[in-house]
Parts: sequence; C-alpha cells; structure tokens
Amino acid sequence: MNNPSHLIIASLLLLGSWNTEVFGQVECTGQGNLRGIRVDGELMAFSTSIRAVGPTAADQGQGGRDGGGGRFSRDGETLTVTGNLTGGGGRGGGFGGGFGGGRGRGGAPTAGASYRAVFKDASPGTVDAEIQITATTNIAMEGVFFAITLPDADYAGGSAQWISPTSGTEASLSLAKSRSATTNFNLHASAKGVRLTAARRQIELNFPAPAELIIRDVHNRDTSSIEISFPVSLGVLTNGQSVHAAFAIKATGEVDKSPANVAIDLSKPGRRYDGMGGNFRIQSPNDAAQIQYNLENLRVAWGRVAIPLDRWQPDENSDPASVTTNALNTNVRDAMEMAQKLARENIPFVASIWSVPSWAVATNGGGRGERAPLQPEKREKVAKSIASYLEYMKQNYGAEAVLFSFNESDMGINVFETPENHADTIKRFGAYFTSCGLKAKMLLGDTGNPTGGWFIDVAVADPQAAKYIGAVSFHSWNSGTTEQYTHFSGAARKLNVPLLVGEGGLDPAAHQYRAIFLEPWFCLNEIAQYVEICRVAQPLSILHWQLTYDYSVLQGGTGGQPLQPAQRFWQIKQLGMTAPDSASVAITCDNPKVSSCAFADHGTPVVHLVNNGAPRTATVSGLPAGVKEMRVFVTDSRRGMKETGRVPVAQGAVQLPLDAMSFTSLMGNP
Repeated sequence: MNNPSHLIIASLLLLGSWNTEVFGQVECTGQGNLRGIRVDGELMAFSTSIRAVGPTAADQGQGGRDGGGGRFSRDGETLTVTGNLTGGGGRGGGFGGGFGGGRGRGGAPTAGASYRAVFKDASPGTVDAEIQITATTNIAMEGVFFAITLPDADYAGGSAQWISPTSGTEASLSLAKSRSATTNFNLHASAKGVRLTAARRQIELNFPAPAELIIRDVHNRDTSSIEISFPVSLGVLTNGQSVHAAFAIKATGEVDKSPANVAIDLSKPGRRYDGMGGNFRIQSPNDAAQIQYNLENLRVAWGRVAIPLDRWQPDENSDPASVTTNALNTNVRDAMEMAQKLARENIPFVASIWSVPSWAVATNGGGRGERAPLQPEKREKVAKSIASYLEYMKQNYGAEAVLFSFNESDMGINVFETPENHADTIKRFGAYFTSCGLKAKMLLGDTGNPTGGWFIDVAVADPQAAKYIGAVSFHSWNSGTTEQYTHFSGAARKLNVPLLVGEGGLDPAAHQYRAIFLEPWFCLNEIAQYVEICRVAQPLSILHWQLTYDYSVLQGGTGGQPLQPAQRFWQIKQLGMTAPDSASVAITCDNPKVSSCAFADHGTPVVHLVNNGAPRTATVSGLPAGVKEMRVFVTDSRRGMKETGRVPVAQGAVQLPLDAMSFTSLMGNP
C-alpha cells in the first residue's frame, strides 16, 4: 500500500519524531522470574528460575511453581525479587539438571532458606545480577542453582562459545550438531561465561571468576528449549550461612521495525459497542475510594455487581425480604448500595452470584458448598430467593439488574453446573423472574475463560432456553484464540443478543503479586487482549475486573498518598472514548506485532492500535472522504491518553509513527 511521500513527511512533522527513549529494561513475571530483556521495544525472550535441589532421589523431579513463588519490587532501574527456595527438581545428569523447565508436581518450600535477587539495568540489553541465599537452619541439599531457559524458536541450530574456559575445554560448539532426533546434548565447562548465538538472537552470561556451567536441551510436552544453568552454591547450607553470586546477562538481536498496514472497511458496520465497563464486587474497605474515583473519571458503559445470596438468606425457612434496610447484613447492604450507585448513573448492570447458602447445594461437607451443584429439589427455592433479592433491591434501592448469572459455573466458582444444568437454570429461573415481573434476563455462559465455549451449546440449541437469554458472556482470563472468541460471538449472533466480556483480565492470580499491575509489558498485553477481542468478537462491552481495589487500575491511596491513574486506567479510558451506540468496524492489519480494532459513530471512525514491539510506521487506509484529519492519543508507561497531535487524511489514508510499546488511538475529526 503506497501513499504519497508528502503525506509521510506531513504526518511526521505534525507528530514529531518517534519517542527516542531506549528500552533496555529487564522484565519479570508475577512470581519474579525474568521473562527477558526489552531492547528498543523488542523483547529478547528467555525465562529464569532459582531452585534448590535436594540430596536424595526422593527429592528429584519435584519442581516448584515456575522456579519459586517470589515477590518483586522496582526502584528506578533496579528490580528486586525475594522469596523462599522451592525444593525439588530432578538432577537429570550433572549439577544443573534439576531445573528441568515446567511446573512438575510442585515441591514444598525448603525450610529455613530464602533468596534475594537484584537485577539492575546496566546498559541497553545488559543487566547486572546479584543473588544471595540465606539459611536459618542446617539444610542438606545438592545445591542451589540459577537457570536461564531459551526458546527453541530463537536459538535452535545456533552455537555456543565458552568465554575464557579452563584448559582442555573446547571453546566453540555447534548446538545443531550436538542435538539429533535421538540424542540430547548436555555440555559442561568451567568458564568465565558463555555466549549462545543464533540467526536472530544472542545471549551472553559473564562472571567475575570461572563458574561451573552447563548447557542442555529440555523437552516439556510439546515444546523444547535450551537451558543454561550454574550453581549459586553446592552442598549443605548451615545455619546462618549466606552464599552469593554475581553475573551479567547481555541479550542482543534483531529488532523488528517493519511497518504496519491497517485497513478499515466502513461499508461493513458490525455490532454495537457501548464502551468499556467494569466489575464492582465489594471485597475490601479500600474499594469505596477507588470506585468513586473511577465512576467520576471513566465513562463506565456497563457494570457487574455481586448478589451475596449466602448472606441474604442463610436460613432456608426465613423471609429475607421482611428485613428492614437498617437490619440488612453488611455484605448485602454494600452490594445493593453498589448497584444503586450504578443505577443513579444510568449504568446497566449484571447481577452475579458467587456463593449460595449451604441449604441450596450438595456440600459434601465442604462448608457453604464451594464448587458444588445446586440440590435439584431446592432449585425452585433458590430461584425464589434470588427473585426476592432482585425485587428488594429494585424497591428499596431503585436498582434493577438487566442480566443475572451464576459466576463461572462451568468451573464451579462457586456454584457448579453442567451444560445441561445451565440450560435448565436458564429456563427455570428465567421463567420465574418473568412471572415476578422482573426485567432481569439470563446471562448465557459467564464462563471462567474463553475455552468454555462447550458450556453454552446445549442452551443455544434449546428454543425454550433462548427465550430467556439476554446476552452471552465469557471471561477473558488467560486469553483465547480467534476460534474461541468466535464461538461466543457466533452464539450471540444466532440468538440475536449482545455479547459481553463479563470479566476482562489477563491473569486470574495477579492479586497475589500486585506489583505486576504497573509492569509496562503486562499493561500492554492486557490492552492488546481487549483490542483483539473487540476486533474478533465485537462485544457490546468488556467489563474490566475490577474497578475496585482488587486488581486496581489506580496507584496510591495508602500512606497519605492520593489516588492516581496508572497505565491500565488510561488504557481503559482510551479504549472507551468511543461514543455510546457506536458500531464495530471491520479492520485488518498485516503486522503481527500490532493489534487493532475500530469503531464508527455515524461514520466518524476511531481506530485503536497496540504496538507490542519496537517503533514502527503505521498506515491506516479506508477512512471516509469527509474526515480531513485524525486526532492522535497515546498511552504508554510515560503518557496517559496524551493527545500528541493531528495527522491529515489524504486519499482516505494517514501515516504516523507508532512508538515502541504503546497504545495509539486515532479519532476522526471532520
């Protein structure tokens, strides 16, 4: 796709040159294991682990959770990770083999041993590392090891070179020759470092003194990788002993700055898009301030609240609707007041149940019956209890739910249903709500993640269930494939109802390592997921989990610090800046590093582009003749929905620079 050269020049002059800040930051996962080094926006990918290897055969093969569940924090260019060592990991031949790659069966923490790892950005692509292991008891073990795992896609067929090896060691080795279809390689050396070089990537480890190094290939189910490991300590650790290792990791390679050609087709308007929404399940005293901030500063198109049914009617034979509002259970009052806040803002909302009272489920001795099905003979009573809650909320709080669901019942979080149970619930409960004069329709699916398409098929095929379905929903945890997203959107089209993403998010365990919410790569991956879902599935709204303290999109709010928007807040605001009742627009992009979606409000387009890599140029075509220029907004780790300028539209196209690791939106300006 070629555009006139004057268009390129004019666009760059209006917006200025690319943001020239060098990306050399080391990146980590939620548990604190490294996931690579970012160089000029390009991720030089690898993973790391710190693990203890026990002294006996019984300790082998018990790899811990991704090499240990640590906590991390950042201070400028320094990443600090602390945690307890995780026992296990089969030795696999030699001192380093215990790292294995993969989760294994999960070992218990090694008693009385902890680690502190500090990684500091030294220069673009280079990180200085220090690891300290401290024992508070005597611990018998083979040793503590650090490992770097390299993806086969980047390094297979490359070569390894020992740096300043001890005498008698071959300096350079071909990994391709060392590996065959029937043999694995296991290369040892004592050296001051090692360098692995492949066609597109190079990684280097350097030590101040010779270290015992091993390179081996690792096979885990359907994947293969290459691992470099070395001991931080060998042998028994005694009470009070500390061991220390210092080294440097340098990653370099090809940086992909290829352009992106994006085309929209306004002649094919898709499904309605209301904008971004959010979940408001009250779980913390810190929720109130965050909810207030978000409702005042975001355009929230849809909401989702909880029905704490276990607190509404804990006694099967009671009449919960006879209780005065002053005497309501605190959890019930908080949930109803939250619904009231949304109703006062004219925000439609879903009411979902996580927990039901013990009398309603087959508990098998499991307390309130988490992950348990409803008792068949109690289903009518449960429907009556829910209806009484919805009616009470409507009459006393002026809030009426548009949709109802049991949360993630395909997984049993916390009420479990089969597809057949789910279809029956929709028919029975839907009919009962209708007979009570309630507006609430049934939400089909509301599955724990996009893989749950199988769960909705029975209800989709049942005409009696279809009468009561008001929308289809899935939760986006762990992301999905185009086929999985399409399964849900196809069901919504067949039923002629909207599609909602009932919970939007990347990692369902992220509350355990909240620092991840400020990591630029995590923020960008999350908005890329949302943009991809908008392109493929065309939902009415994505309801972010949550617009409360839990999985917060804000920072501050404690220790006297005011609440402030973080990157994820600005991303949600930017994706939601489309006018209500806009239409999704067909869009294509030829660059896999760029995610895209588009909407139109009465012909005025909004185009969203997530560049998950190095700086590049984007050309957007298919713009209407009436649009003369496009306003440009950018969110990244340094800017929050900042308007950076305007680009002229010539011959229905614009060209503009996309900064590294950025979320850029173009808004039509007739």
